[in-house]
Amino acid sequence: MANTGIQATPKGLMTALLAFLMWGNFPFYFKLLDGYHAVEVIVHRVVWTFAVLSLVIIIGKRTAWLSQIRQNPKWLGLTFVSALLIGTNWLTYVWAVANDRVLEASLGYFINPLMGVGLSLIIFKERLRLLQKIAVALAVLAVGIQVVLFGGVPWVSLLLALSFAFYGVLQRQTPFNAIDGLFIETALLLPLCLIWLVSASVVSSNVAFWLSSSIWLLALAGPITLIPLLLYNQSTKLVSFNTLSFLGYLTPSIVFIIAVFYYHEPIDVKRLAIFGLIWLGLLIFSVDMVRYRKS
Repeated sequence: MANTGIQATPKGLMTALLAFLMWGNFPFYFKLLDGYHAVEVIVHRVVWTFAVLSLVIIIGKRTAWLSQIRQNPKWLGLTFVSALLIGTNWLTYVWAVANDRVLEASLGYFINPLMGVGLSLIIFKERLRLLQKIAVALAVLAVGIQVVLFGGVPWVSLLLALSFAFYGVLQRQTPFNAIDGLFIETALLLPLCLIWLVSASVVSSNVAFWLSSSIWLLALAGPITLIPLLLYNQSTKLVSFNTLSFLGYLTPSIVFIIAVFYYHEPIDVKRLAIFGLIWLGLLIFSVDMVRYRKS
């Protein structure tokens, strides 16, 4: 495979691992918020993440991103697209958890690493080795079987996988560091969120709610969102795209265990067969990575 110029470092690998481990435990937090509208939860994620990052930007006097945008305004456009992608990913995930579809969310993030490999072929023009091609083909086959057996496209799984995979791609195209990039993303999403909040009839539309003690559980969405995403954004600069995509299997593994053994979501032979194909693809991809690193 062609070298993309980024070699995995111990710091990069540890940063990515921490991010994926934290994301894996997200269902516990978002289950506590299932009484709120899914978009409302995303509004709070954006508002509180933006608030925390604003303090970081001001205190740290971080202004390099302003000159970077002035030098090349197209980066602002790319960051806006990136913001829409991560916002879509957040919304889909929160909706899935609130509607007892954690297992589907797990499948989406199992597909994501192999989706990342496919994107590396299409976007970065990387050449895939035979085992990598087989791994991606198994993921495609799994989705196809889902369509046939259950009579519909697994939109929750695919939307999670596609939005996050493309988000990772765009993170590699901008010059912003993790903190500045996420600050710009939330700043761009903030007006859209506030417009929705004003026009919607939800609990948070009431000003009194923002001054009550009930706000604190939602306010935690800021730091809970911020920490793993910053770790992930930083890892995109330190770990090769294929390696980062592969490490992503940790998150759905944890989510799968939580869905089946803690929330007791139903899983039958058909669903196990679909997951089995994805797991087989990940195993083949793992073998290929080990062989390639030793060569």
